[in-house]
Amino acid sequence: MERIEELVQAAKEAALIGGIVLKENFRKVREENIEEKAEKDFVSYVDKTSEQRIRDFLSKKFPGHLVVGEEEGGRDEGEYVWYIDPLDGTKNYIAGFPIFGVSVGLIHEGEPVVGAVYLPAFNSLYWAGKGLGAYKDGKPIRVSQTSDVRFSVVAYGFPSRAKRKLDTYWFIFKEVFDKVAAMRRPGAAAVDLCFVAEGVFEGLMEFELHPWDINAGIVILKEAGGNYRVMENNSKRDIVASNGRIQGFLEEVVGRYL
Repeated sequence: MERIEELVQAAKEAALIGGIVLKENFRKVREENIEEKAEKDFVSYVDKTSEQRIRDFLSKKFPGHLVVGEEEGGRDEGEYVWYIDPLDGTKNYIAGFPIFGVSVGLIHEGEPVVGAVYLPAFNSLYWAGKGLGAYKDGKPIRVSQTSDVRFSVVAYGFPSRAKRKLDTYWFIFKEVFDKVAAMRRPGAAAVDLCFVAEGVFEGLMEFELHPWDINAGIVILKEAGGNYRVMENNSKRDIVASNGRIQGFLEEVVGRYL
């Protein structure tokens, strides 16, 4: 494998490149500049511009690598595959809610090995590389040490265009909500994974995702000492992740309904 440090640095730079676009346009996107890709699934020139600039950077730096993005897709059968979410939390961004980010993750021979997630509204950059640990703005981060479900905060999420019956998610939410201290729905999976990695949340359950939603975040979470399980659902993915201490509880609940 190529030097992990070089790959991590590239992921960080790529996330920042996309983040510049998001910063420049935050709270400036007008309704006429928003397209509906599918029911309740929006995109704007911001997503597209961010992705194109990241693609250009990575393609020039690693011409032999493949790049897959949310907006333009791409081939994913190769030794090195970069997954880009140029704007994780598009609806938040359009609404002016500052929980959104740029996610850049690298897969090497099928294994997530590098991740960088940038939150422009907070100027916070999370990153990790296999065996190097996880960091936020240059400082090491670790998952929460809380093991008691009663004192745990859990994030959750499912798409507005959910393909499953909403009752499925309601039953999962209700059972977890009844036992934990609180539940939160920030609306951006990559960001949520970083929040688990740094100990803000003890766990998360998010459904019907794509690889670009989670590939960067799971590297950061794992290197911060956390745990996760990704479940394939046709072309989508469900993820249950945590500090490792409440993983069993979350998997047990989700497993009863899915």
